[in-house]
Amino acid sequence: MKTRLLCLQLALCSIVYGKTDTDSSGFVFLSGAQMQNDLDSLSEFILRMHPAPFAHCSEQDWSDQLARSKRMVLGGGNIYKIAKACSDLTGLLKDSHTGIALQHFANSLANSNGQIPIEIATVENKTVVVRDWTKTIMPGSVIESIGGIDSRSILGMSMSLIPQEGDAVISKLRMADKLWNDLVPFALGAVGGDRVPFVLDQPFQDETMLPTLVREEMDLLKMHGSTPDISWDWVEEYPDVVHLSIRSFHPEELQKFKHELKDCFKAIHEREKQRGQPITGLIIDLRQNSGGHIGVMAEVLPYLASVPTRIPYGAQIKHSPEAKAQLMQPTFGRSLVPFGYQKNFKILNQAIRNRKASNMTFVPFESAITPRRRLNYDGPAVMLLDGLSASASVSLAAWFVRSGRGKTIGEPPMGSISGTFGNPIRITLPNSGMQMNVATARYYTEAPIRWETRPLLPDFPVTKTIQDYVFDRDPFLDQALRWLHPMP
Repeated sequence: MKTRLLCLQLALCSIVYGKTDTDSSGFVFLSGAQMQNDLDSLSEFILRMHPAPFAHCSEQDWSDQLARSKRMVLGGGNIYKIAKACSDLTGLLKDSHTGIALQHFANSLANSNGQIPIEIATVENKTVVVRDWTKTIMPGSVIESIGGIDSRSILGMSMSLIPQEGDAVISKLRMADKLWNDLVPFALGAVGGDRVPFVLDQPFQDETMLPTLVREEMDLLKMHGSTPDISWDWVEEYPDVVHLSIRSFHPEELQKFKHELKDCFKAIHEREKQRGQPITGLIIDLRQNSGGHIGVMAEVLPYLASVPTRIPYGAQIKHSPEAKAQLMQPTFGRSLVPFGYQKNFKILNQAIRNRKASNMTFVPFESAITPRRRLNYDGPAVMLLDGLSASASVSLAAWFVRSGRGKTIGEPPMGSISGTFGNPIRITLPNSGMQMNVATARYYTEAPIRWETRPLLPDFPVTKTIQDYVFDRDPFLDQALRWLHPMP
């Protein structure tokens, strides 16, 4: 397996699209000198802007890896090669906010080579189809190979590009699953309109052909199956349990997010008032929520906290011209959170803008979040997490665990209970045009301040099996209902 993966990566790194001119795919061949210059630029950016570049590695480790990455690109190559070299370097930081700008990278691949219309997940150490937008392959089908390449080899390519927060290995795998379908056409040299052969692990199964779609076609398909940023409902067959699903703390429509959140807790309040007794419980679903703005996450706290709450406890920011140019923490007009909490962002903005500041500044979030009086819910609650829960989601989960507010169910998320890096800014490398994110802050969720690498561990570990995908079961939700509705 490792030998096949290495050979595949070397082959992909050496594909030449023309030495000087951009080809029809939009990619160019870069010389070794150009790539080495990009790596030097990346190292310089990170050491100048990152709040703790040596939290998980030494200066010597960094210098050694930079030298190895520069040797790797000596002969030049394509976009994958420079992406791999950059990821090998940023991987030392163990910071999910610093690394390749994955969405931009995926869009670049989609624009040049198209996308295959399926999503996969690694389940029981196999590549499993979890969704086919063309409804050709059944969910739960196991992919053995694609275009003659072992499906796990392409997953290995994807894994090598994904940043990791601390020791959150499962999260890295889940993010690699998401990049898999973007890498397939590139790895096979396919373009939009081509048909790609799959071999499934099924008796008497011949090759299955799937189309490679141009990005516009794929975006149109996804538009019809998109999931809202926030939604809630009473659980079918459990009418006294509310399922609140929050997919992002960076909503497209902030006011709509706030109204939906308020409607959820208003419905709970009215149901309890009408029946004269509390509901059985609330399920807070943060699966696939990669985070967003900490201030949007804080909108949830007044409905759940019983005492004034500081979250985060504070932020350590690294000063740089780039951070001052790009970072301004927005305030949220007519916020559900009491106005006092917004003072934290005002102070944070002042610290970011301060031209006379020293190298580092610690900004305490001293203005607490105050519980709502009328719509505050103090009943049983559980929180669902998976490997794609990250950043602000982890901050909320950390409070949920430390406060004893309820039980957590699912997979370890991308981050620890002590806090995460944050406030990433976008930089563009001078020769390749590769876009990178670099964290400029470190958010602490508790006092005394400490920093852990181990991800938050759920009270009830749950992961999906192949059969769960085949029969469209949700073991995360089932476990939550078992805890809220224990068998006699």
